Amino acid sequence: MSIFCAITYSVATTNLAEVCKLPVFVEHFIDYNGGFVDFLIEHYDNHKEDGDWDTDQKLPFINPPIVLMIHAQLPEAIFHIEKIKEIYISQKNIFYHEKDFSSFFLSEIFQPPRFC
Repeated sequence: MSIFCAITYSVATTNLAEVCKLPVFVEHFIDYNGGFVDFLIEHYDNHKEDGDWDTDQKLPFINPPIVLMIHAQLPEAIFHIEKIKEIYISQKNIFYHEKDFSSFFLSEIFQPPRFC
């Protein structure tokens, strides 16, 4: 499954023009005198201009085209911690007296509490 995912990702992200250059890669490797790792190191690790420079520039992934470039910049995160202002609220104590209730409640079974 992981091989399938790797192949799918590679196919989806690889430019088709670079894949079409693979025959040039194979021909140039056949003409090269040395091993495969030496070939990769010589041609893809800071390659210097030499006698076959024109052929080297036709190898895949040497000069890939820039198809899409996205530049994103995140905003600066600035936090301000302010001291909490103290707010005092004065509140009157409210007491209910029996005289404040209507007599309608007195005749009912359920009456409001008499002491708070």
